[in-house]
Amino acid sequence: MTYYGVTGLDQDGRAPESVIEECQNAMARIRAILATHDLVPEDITHLAYMIPDSSVFASCQRIVAEVLGPARPALTLRVKPGFDTPGQRLEFNFIASP
Repeated sequence: MTYYGVTGLDQDGRAPESVIEECQNAMARIRAILATHDLVPEDITHLAYMIPDSSVFASCQRIVAEVLGPARPALTLRVKPGFDTPGQRLEFNFIASP
């Protein structure tokens, strides 16, 4: 399965105050999406980050590593200067298979 455009926006569609919270929200969404397909984070084979600058990657990487556990998917880091939602700092795409 391939999934695009996972964000960490709040329920109201706004960017959270911190990048940590935004990343945690996005990882929770990824877990929920995987669960609907009877998959787990360890089934992710490729994870792509879209971020405006490297500071977001550094802040979020620990959270991503915790969610993925022992899995070591291929990672792609793409710099995206801006998003449609003001204040948004990240977006994920992923590929997963059992």
